[in-house]
Formats: sequence, structure tokens, C-alpha cells
Amino acid sequence: MRELLTFDQAPPFSVPLRFLLTAVPFAMAAGLLLAISGDAVATRWSGESLAITHLLTAGFMLQAMSGALMQLTPVAIGANLPRPRVLAWVIHPPMTIGAVCLAAGMLVHSPPLLASGGFAVAISGLLLAATALTALARTPARNHSMQAMRVALLGLVVTVLLGFALALARAGLGVPESMLSVAAHLRAGWLLWGLTLLSAASFMVVPMFQMTPAYPERFQKWFPPVLAVAVLASASGLAAAVGDILLCLLAGAYAAMTLNLQHRRRRPRVDASFAFWRIALVSTILAALLVPTLGWLDDPGRAEVLLGALVLLGGFDSVICAMIYKIVPFLAWLHLNQAGAPQLLMHQVIPESMMRRHLYVHAAALAFALPAPWWPMAATAAGLLLFAGHLIQAIGLAGGLRRYRQRRQAVQPSP
Repeated sequence: MRELLTFDQAPPFSVPLRFLLTAVPFAMAAGLLLAISGDAVATRWSGESLAITHLLTAGFMLQAMSGALMQLTPVAIGANLPRPRVLAWVIHPPMTIGAVCLAAGMLVHSPPLLASGGFAVAISGLLLAATALTALARTPARNHSMQAMRVALLGLVVTVLLGFALALARAGLGVPESMLSVAAHLRAGWLLWGLTLLSAASFMVVPMFQMTPAYPERFQKWFPPVLAVAVLASASGLAAAVGDILLCLLAGAYAAMTLNLQHRRRRPRVDASFAFWRIALVSTILAALLVPTLGWLDDPGRAEVLLGALVLLGGFDSVICAMIYKIVPFLAWLHLNQAGAPQLLMHQVIPESMMRRHLYVHAAALAFALPAPWWPMAATAAGLLLFAGHLIQAIGLAGGLRRYRQRRQAVQPSP
């Protein structure tokens, strides 16, 4: 797989790095808010729950996934984004400020913050999607990751448009009724954008970094479009029950297949990044099993929060941490080699011991988050542990970048 990558087309290190680094404080803020929310997280409709959700989605997830997208699109697909440094400067500030305003508006019920935050996130997301889709259309390369990335970018467009409409409605502004669908917004964000982009990346990085066999060709070809059809059926109200069942089957199948590939890997060593992946995949399977039971519960509200914890903390938070711990050291190694600087191997950028400490704290945070809808004290513990885990991550990233700069400055100033 590595021979298919075009490292000479990689954007400057600062382009993906600014997004990946900005993601971490959003997760820390979500942890602090969770720690003081108490029983407010018993329902997903409280201001605290909505703010935590958007700190993790519009903040942590969107930032990290945008950084990964800006790196993968030219390197793995061969689709060059125009002027990546300028593009990052245009997209990153409104994406960051918008996510802060959106989460704050949810928390304090502020119409101006909701409207401005929703607008800023929508504009930055749409600009990123339009630029990446244009680059993908112009490249002659064709592979399954490209197809998945196109579907994911369309999912991003749908997600931010529906989210902007919901933010305006919550701010008290008039919005067409057809745009006000929380169900469609959730499914487009978590599945059409999030899971599809994750699959596009995993088709490449799981075999390359984890030394596993490749995903089956048929699965790579059909998973993104079938997932898109299932999201459309589920969110539109047409065959919604069938669509939800299909979504659960698809999400569970992706996780189970990835676990099976990992079991067949050629590298027996289990590092922290690999363990983060395992937590994410098991959480995804548990979430897929939980969804069909919600309709049978007398009070599904607290179980819906449990589902959110499995999807956001167990699933996306875990896998994004795993990928950050591979992407940042890999990029540090790559750019040092390209600059002719003294070599810094990937495992020397961030010590494995620090990543493993984050892993243990993160696993504990997830363990406390699962009973949090029924036990407020568990929410406090989960929030503090979530904050502590990402603080460890921030310290590890800072140390790795300091070592990178020291090596880079031996030949020329860092970009």
C-alpha cells in the first residue's frame, strides 16, 4: 500500500497539523463540561448534553477529520488541493470559532451564538467539501477510497446544512420545515460523513500501519454507496425501520470485518494505537446492537445517551486518537526526511508509554461514561478522566513537535 502513496504531493506539515492540534482542546472542554453536568446528561436534549455533543462533533471530530482529509486527499488519492496553506488559513478560523460559538449557544441558549456558530461551521465545512470534491473530480486516479471519500464529503455537506437549519430554528428564526430533521442530521453526521470517511481512511491505513490483509474488494466497492442508500431511507421516512436495521448491520459489519483483519495481522505487537482501534470497533458493534432495542424500552431517553457515549467516546474519540498517534509521528518522520534533517523515527516522536497512559485513562473514562445517564457521579468521573486523557495527549503532541523542531532547525527553520 505504501508504494501507492505520493509523498511528494504532501501539503506542508502545518496544514493538517493545525486541525489535529485544535481538535484536542475541544475534547478537553467536553470533558470538563461533562464533569460538572451531573444529572443533566440523563437526556440528550439538555443544554449540557447538546453542548458536549457539539464540542465532540463540530469541535473535536470535525477538526481532526478535516486535518486527516487535507493530508489523505493529495497523498493517498493523488488529488491536489489548491494552495493548501491558504485554504487552511481560510477554513480553520471560522471552523474553530464556529464550533465554540455553537457549543456555547447550546449551553446558554443564546440565539446570536447559535446562529453565528452554525453559519461559521457550515461555511467552513461547505468550502472544505467543495474544494475536496473539485480536486477529486480533476484527478485521473481511481480507487475505492476515492469513492468513499466522495460519499463522505457529500455527507459533510448534508450534515452542515441540516445542522445550520436546526441551529437557526433553535435560535428562533424561520426555517423551512423540510430542513428540520434531527434524525437526518444525526445519521448524516455520524454515518454518511463520519463512518464513511473513517472507512475511506481505514481502507488505506489499516493495512499499511497495522500490517493486516487488505479489505475485500467487494466490500470496499459497495460499503459506501449502500451505507448512503441506508441513511437516505432511514432519514427520509421511507422504509425508515428497514433503513435503521440496514445501518446497524453495515456499521457492525464494518467493525467486525476490521477486527477480523486485525486478528490476521502480520505484526503481533499490540501498541496503544492498535488498542484504541479495538475499543472503537467493539464500541461500534455494541452501538449497532443497542439501536434496535431502543423502541422496546419504556424510557429510551437515558439509553439514547448511552448510545451517544458508545458512538462518540467509544467509537470516534477512540479511533481519532489512534489515527492522531499514527499520523503526527508519520508526518514528522516524512517531513524531516524530505528536508534532509537528522532522522527521527516514528516511535521517537511520541513515547509509547505516554500513549499507553492516555489509553488507560481513556478506557476508564468510557467505562464511567456508560452508566452516567443513570448515575450522576459517574458523569463527573467520566468527564474528569476524559479531560485528563486528552491533556496527556496534548502534552505528548507538544513534546513530539518540540523534538521535530529541534531536528528540523538543524537544516532550516520549521515551516
